Amino acid sequence: MLTQVAAGRTYDYSHSVGRGAQSGMGFSQPVSVALGKEDRMYVVNRGSESISNVAWNRTGIGARVSRITVGPSPGDEDFLGEFSKYGSNDGEFIWGSGVAVDGQENVYISDEWLNQISVFDKDGKFQKKWSALGNDNGQSHGVASIAINAQGVIYLTDGRSHEVRKFTADGKFLGSWGSLGAENGQFNSPWGITIDQEGCVYVADHRNDRVQKFTGEGEWMAQFGQPGTGRGGLQNPTGVAVDPEGDVYVCDWSDNGIQPGQVHAFDKDGKFIISLSGDAQQLSKWAQMTVDANADYLKRRREVATTEPEWRFAVPTGLAYDAEKGRLIIVDNQRSRLQIYKKLQQYMIPQMNL
Repeated sequence: MLTQVAAGRTYDYSHSVGRGAQSGMGFSQPVSVALGKEDRMYVVNRGSESISNVAWNRTGIGARVSRITVGPSPGDEDFLGEFSKYGSNDGEFIWGSGVAVDGQENVYISDEWLNQISVFDKDGKFQKKWSALGNDNGQSHGVASIAINAQGVIYLTDGRSHEVRKFTADGKFLGSWGSLGAENGQFNSPWGITIDQEGCVYVADHRNDRVQKFTGEGEWMAQFGQPGTGRGGLQNPTGVAVDPEGDVYVCDWSDNGIQPGQVHAFDKDGKFIISLSGDAQQLSKWAQMTVDANADYLKRRREVATTEPEWRFAVPTGLAYDAEKGRLIIVDNQRSRLQIYKKLQQYMIPQMNL
């Protein structure tokens, strides 16, 4: 359904943005997205490709950040360019995993392989980099996602040491919490992370099939979701976002071959609201340009019984909530696109019995 109403909320599918980037415009297996000012968005890609303006290693792993603008209406988007490339030198990364933007619109990219943070300005010019390990305790590390609070404190998840770490914007280590386990405050491969307007921290606890909520100092507060496929059940959550009303959105990988990837919504008290499965019935602006330019593409699409499978999410990995425009931005990894839903206010349901 393009419009879904549940628990006094209305989620209205808007449109999708992006496509495979064989011609240098689009995404390649995007994993995370962050919002800047003036409708700018930054998308981290880690897919296989051989585009001339993207450096890649022998295995063909691309590493770049796409800069785009996405306006309020379908088709109102522009591709501004790319920055970074595969490598370990300044301004490069290998396994980009997370992205966050601070109040000055500096862009922070976490690298799961190099365990470091690279910082760029809003136009993609390299500024600095620093180690994401803090006080290295000798464990295996794999820095995953990144979030920044209103005071500029940076929080990172580490999927291999099973912890959350805090840093200043310059990389000074401030502390950490978490360990391997399934008790409150413990993690098993934590991935996505976000911070609400009150400074509370939410962590997608990937292999424990839940989201945990903490104070900014790491005190456990609450849990959202539980393992399972029923209402409110999670299977391998990878991303989390919170809107100004306190509703929590969980990007659920659900990579079990039975249940497709979904995004689940919970209220601030943890009560399940609704699940979104993807509704991209129309091609994105950029994908439509590709089809229009190739008659064979159009023929092949008209020969299939239904295009419904491509409407749905295929391994959704990340998401962000745009509070200014009241919309949820979902990273649809295997489809190389973003799907966008609007959270409508004062949605009226017509009376049919007049």
